[in-house]
Amino acid sequence: MCLKPKLKCSDGFFNLFINNKEIKTPEKVSFNFKEKIFPDLILKEIKRFKLKKLNQSIYYNIFSLAKDKILVNKQKYIAEVLKYINTDLICYWENKPDDLYALQLDNWNSQLKKLKKEELDFDYTFNIIPIKQKKSSIELLKNKLIQLDDIILSCLLIVTKTTSSLLLSYLFITNRINPIDLYKNAYLHEIWQSKKWGIVEEENEKRESDLLIFKKIYKLIKISYEQKN
Repeated sequence: MCLKPKLKCSDGFFNLFINNKEIKTPEKVSFNFKEKIFPDLILKEIKRFKLKKLNQSIYYNIFSLAKDKILVNKQKYIAEVLKYINTDLICYWENKPDDLYALQLDNWNSQLKKLKKEELDFDYTFNIIPIKQKKSSIELLKNKLIQLDDIILSCLLIVTKTTSSLLLSYLFITNRINPIDLYKNAYLHEIWQSKKWGIVEEENEKRESDLLIFKKIYKLIKISYEQKN
């Protein structure tokens, strides 16, 4: 049976209810949204996709992570996401075949150039041995992450875990790449392989599901930045 949430406002805060019971985080914390637009994202997602469980909602998961975890210990989750930096997806290239190398050059190299413009200088390699990236670039990126609000940082964490690329995720949450570009870069090798040897339906479904998540997160990111302006 699909969930049937309702949005209510009390004392200037917005919260969702199911059967007159308030929807809270997994840690049983009230969301108490100050802006209606945020809980409305959860409400519309549940109704549109006919979700049967709260944890099927990407928005519920993002807001819960922000409230239960990042708000409590922001530094811990910045440290967690920075663990990806020396094994970042777009820093490990294949030099053969030529068409795959060309794809990496067109896609991944252009993303690394965007980062370099703000002095985030990261190297790429053709080896499998992890790179030790420049400490100055890592520290600068860390300082940029500290400035992110809890919701945007929650988005970053989820996208990084999905793509195995902190660098792509950072560009995504700072509006330098859109969901389609994120998808093309994150699954560059898989898409190339499927064109060569055919689509594996199960893998394709997973990628399409991730693309939908990227689109939902992108919508939240845009709303979040608009609320600040």
